[in-house]
Amino acid sequence: MSQESVEVVRRIYENRLIDANPAQILALIGPEFEYVNPPEAVEPGVRRGLAAAGRALQNASQGWDSSRYELHEIFDGGDTVVASVSFFARSRGSETEVVQEEAHTWTFRNHRIVRFEWGRDLDAALEAAGLRE
Repeated sequence: MSQESVEVVRRIYENRLIDANPAQILALIGPEFEYVNPPEAVEPGVRRGLAAAGRALQNASQGWDSSRYELHEIFDGGDTVVASVSFFARSRGSETEVVQEEAHTWTFRNHRIVRFEWGRDLDAALEAAGLRE
């Protein structure tokens, strides 16, 4: 499953499913899905289930006039895949684009995504996934 998980995550970013078409991600997730925002997020906490996941994915891009994710590197942890990404966004009525470095952790079970967690600390994400000491 490891290589398959890596390819699913790669396709999510290459096809801009998070920022341009989050509804397509819903086809990849399991019913027990968790969407985890870090404590410093605008809406921190855990969202559980398909409906909550859909709302969280839509809310993530609605506050921006434009947004996109740029994938830098994927770290293969078997059922857990960590992606190093840059988030680019421009707020409504602004010409200034903000950039934020993020770590996205995708957890798979039975060929479905069961957890997505994002944060700003790649080393912490890799350590939590067992990919770094």
